Amino acid sequence: MEVEEYARIAAVEDDHWWYRNTRALAADLLDPWLRRASRILDAGCGPGGNGAWLHAHGDVVGVDLSPDALAFVHARRPTTRPVRARVEALPFDDGAYDVVVGLTILYTVDDDACAVAELARVLRPGGALLLIEPAFPALGRAHDATVHGRRRYRRAELSELAARAGLTVVRASYAYAFLAPPAAALGALDRVRRRRDVPAGSDVDKRALDRVFAPLADRERRWLAGHDLPFGTSVVVVATW
Repeated sequence: MEVEEYARIAAVEDDHWWYRNTRALAADLLDPWLRRASRILDAGCGPGGNGAWLHAHGDVVGVDLSPDALAFVHARRPTTRPVRARVEALPFDDGAYDVVVGLTILYTVDDDACAVAELARVLRPGGALLLIEPAFPALGRAHDATVHGRRRYRRAELSELAARAGLTVVRASYAYAFLAPPAAALGALDRVRRRRDVPAGSDVDKRALDRVFAPLADRERRWLAGHDLPFGTSVVVVATW
């Protein structure tokens, strides 16, 4: 990912509705494990905002391959220890972490099966791995190319990756169902733009609809506390040893 995109993410990740809600959703899903965690890995940490809240639950290490991303972590997230590494080859011992979080990282790596196997390897027995990834190839849009996205997932596919790594999936659902219709419309618009050679853009600075989407996300998150969703723009998997 280009440094300009990291800068755009860093500028909004503290207060943009999607980042706020995704952190709250992660906290809900991981609550039983965070209560007894002391070592936490933020895999593919980017500028660091999505994982910075985890320091309230333990020591946080943020891993990313990009030195630009880690420069933002070093400058802005003093409670996260930045480490440069590929998610497919983590420089940590087996079982080094109580909780491992990977938010929208697998769809950017060369070998997603290898990456999940590594995330599982560094997770201690009884710990939890949380994966949140973009869902459904049909919902792909220009932003995927901007962030070097390679693939999107269905729930069964992401669950199967965790199972193949030896983990037991304890929760698998879609999220952001209310975004599916506008995402499909944006995807269609992007295809028209590509035919007209209009450059792809970034999604992270499009904040005009925060007041609409934030309350919808909050209501959906409350629903997810006790139910799964059959579709959405993201797929969520929680797995453990």
